[in-house]
Amino acid sequence: MFRIFGFFILVGALVFASIQLADNPGRLTVEWLGYRIDTYFGVALLVLLGALYLLLIAYRLVRGLLGLPGGFLDRRAARRRDDGVNALSLGMAAIAAGDAEEARKQARRAERLLDDPAKTRLLSAQAAALGGDSDAAGRYFDELTESPETKFVGLIGKLRQALDSEDRETALPLARKARNLRPDSAFAARTLFTLETEAEDWDEAQKTLFDAVRRDLIPESEAKRYRVAIDMERARLKEAEGQLGEAADFAQRALKVEPAFAPAVKIVAAAETSKGRIKKAQKLLEDAWQQAPHPSFAKLYADLWPEDSPAQRFKHIQKLVGTGTETTTGRVALAEAAVAAELWGEARTALDAVPVPERRAAVFRLLAYLAQAERGNASEARALLERAGAAAPDPAWTCSDCGATAEVWTVSCGNCGHFASLSWKQPPRVSTLVSLPPEAFSEPVAPEPALIVGDIDAAEAPAPDPAPERAPVPPGKPAAAADGPSKEGEDTPNPEDVVRRLA
Repeated sequence: MFRIFGFFILVGALVFASIQLADNPGRLTVEWLGYRIDTYFGVALLVLLGALYLLLIAYRLVRGLLGLPGGFLDRRAARRRDDGVNALSLGMAAIAAGDAEEARKQARRAERLLDDPAKTRLLSAQAAALGGDSDAAGRYFDELTESPETKFVGLIGKLRQALDSEDRETALPLARKARNLRPDSAFAARTLFTLETEAEDWDEAQKTLFDAVRRDLIPESEAKRYRVAIDMERARLKEAEGQLGEAADFAQRALKVEPAFAPAVKIVAAAETSKGRIKKAQKLLEDAWQQAPHPSFAKLYADLWPEDSPAQRFKHIQKLVGTGTETTTGRVALAEAAVAAELWGEARTALDAVPVPERRAAVFRLLAYLAQAERGNASEARALLERAGAAAPDPAWTCSDCGATAEVWTVSCGNCGHFASLSWKQPPRVSTLVSLPPEAFSEPVAPEPALIVGDIDAAEAPAPDPAPERAPVPPGKPAAAADGPSKEGEDTPNPEDVVRRLA
């Protein structure tokens, strides 16, 4: 639009000038070197413009002739520069493809064509590292750190070398320098946080985590898990030092982020109990049970009254389980307390209430114990134990990265070492392959089934005659006790200990 408007203005100006020259032709007289020229002003103006145009053409022609050598050199330099940039691109592509030989070739070509070490050092360093020449790569990275423009790249290169060689002592200060140089680098922040947690420097790790969350380098949902892990590890260390009050403070901080976190609840409950605040510990466990039932809550709750009998402890567990919704965890806890109190009917009622899809290994183990202890039915107990082996595994502290399980929560996985990766959940089903010796396949051998329930060892061998009838088993005693009197001084196994081993 503006260009069209400008074109019309220019045409109008030319038309106006032409009309003015036509209406006012004027005359121009020039006398020079004895010559006299008489002409109109318009003609003189056209001649002058033509002369200027010819002069401009001559100027450009002379300038072009004089600039031929320089232009040739400039074009040659531009071509070398383009070839050097192309070599850099091909070298980076070779590094991405893992072709060390091609990467070194393109790095040498880029160095020759560009003649600018600042631009080619990174490619040379990456090519040397890919080819396994760590010393040469280290020298290139050191040279990169000398320039302010490439210092961060050099630090990251040296950091990766230290991580690859598992030199954590060298990697930690390098990560701190890289983070200080580029605070918004997600790689530098995450690497520094990981190294600080591995070094168990919890104060610095917490500061790094706070800064990374503030800069949106670590999502808040992920940071919550890290905060809980750091506070819980600090609580565990204080508890190991005997400073239960400070341990409870750190555990309370973890509970603010993740309410009903079992390890934190345990420390706080222990601190309240040590101060004689049984009611507070009781309320804490009841609230935690309502939010997320955990087997340890039931034991901690019953231990608030250590002098009570098993029957009274069963009533306490009934009260605790009744504070929340009915869950498989609650029914199993109730059944364990009932078995410990030898209340077989209540135990069976609780276990029968577990929905069939939710019956995991602990349920079948308890049913097997009931079949043996209550009825003396070894064959039924054996069948239930077999079902326990095939049932879904019980929830445990499971690593979300490698799937390994642990009996207690730890700040890092004992198998893969990843930080804050343990959570209470059902572990994945893993089939174990057992290697058998070659002689196992030579002659088939009839298996000898055996049942071991706690301290009970009941084995049945096929016999042509039916087994003689057993005497009735008194309630609360295992069937094995009916075969004969126990040895003097031999105690009857504690059902609670047996259940604990089964579970």
